[in-house]
Amino acid sequence: MITQTPWFERKFDLNFPVGLFPVIIERLEGTLPRIVALTKGLSDETLTSKPSGEWSVKEQVGHLYDLEELWYGRVEDFLSGKELLRAADLRNTKTHEADHNKKTIGELVELFSSARNTLINKVKDVDEATASLTALHPRLKTPMRLVDHLFFAAEHDDHHLTKIRQLLRSK
Repeated sequence: MITQTPWFERKFDLNFPVGLFPVIIERLEGTLPRIVALTKGLSDETLTSKPSGEWSVKEQVGHLYDLEELWYGRVEDFLSGKELLRAADLRNTKTHEADHNKKTIGELVELFSSARNTLINKVKDVDEATASLTALHPRLKTPMRLVDHLFFAAEHDDHHLTKIRQLLRSK
């Protein structure tokens, strides 16, 4: 089996046309139904299991919710003309302190759904000029367009959805 590349080792080729914006929005909208499909009918024991000390399924879902504030904030950075996007907490303090395993999966899904809908509603109708606004990504040290930022968020979603699927397959 191929080992998944760790998130912080990922490199991103952001050389695609702005015309992929609708596809990227579709991916972002598709994260919620994928979470629901992956977690439907699973026991709390399965959802909170932490093999090898990794995050549980609930913690993975909670982490996706936790990052919505950053994704939205970076959209605001683009729209306000900032040259540098706000930095992420690379230690994931919010997720480590949130105790997502004490929440129900329904609560986590609802939190994520609400936050993701807020993000989608903010960007879904932007024009090409707005989707092309650029700012510097603080960790990658590379210019990023708004459309690239949304692609980055969709890739992050898929990274954690893959982690969830791997956790469930190991059961």
